[in-house]
Amino acid sequence: MKRFANIHTHLPEDKAVVNLEPEQLPDDSGWFSIGIHPWRACEADTLWPMVEKAALHPHVVAIGECGLDAVRGPALDIQTPVFERHVQLSEALGKPLIIHAVRTWPQLISVRKLLKPQQEWIIHGFRGKAALAAELLRHGFSLSFGKIYNQQAFDITPPERRYRETDSMPDSL
Repeated sequence: MKRFANIHTHLPEDKAVVNLEPEQLPDDSGWFSIGIHPWRACEADTLWPMVEKAALHPHVVAIGECGLDAVRGPALDIQTPVFERHVQLSEALGKPLIIHAVRTWPQLISVRKLLKPQQEWIIHGFRGKAALAAELLRHGFSLSFGKIYNQQAFDITPPERRYRETDSMPDSL
């Protein structure tokens, strides 16, 4: 993933990984990630076949944005199995996982310990403090930093586990 200057955006951009919604199709014009956002976990039965098919495209370089969100979206007992399916897909295809996480750090760490993934797990848009960054790094996560971030957390993240992103969104959203 280091070949990309921006590992998470929603807009076409040079040297970036563009996050696609399941209904969008990857093509050869850029590099992509695809997954079911935790806010849409209730739609997983409908969306999952689209994700699986698109994930096979050679220009899809990561799985996600997927994850767990305790503030918005369906209950965590609905989000968690959907997230675990993403982990299985990431492992099967040998592609890193881009993770959306809001107030679910213990749950994410627990899933990681349980599933013992070999692929890189990248927390996108990390804004937490250095202590949380250290905890996540200790458990094998990598961190991606956007426009707003904690400088101390950025500084303690080893360069090989540190990413940059814009998370830019279309004006229509």
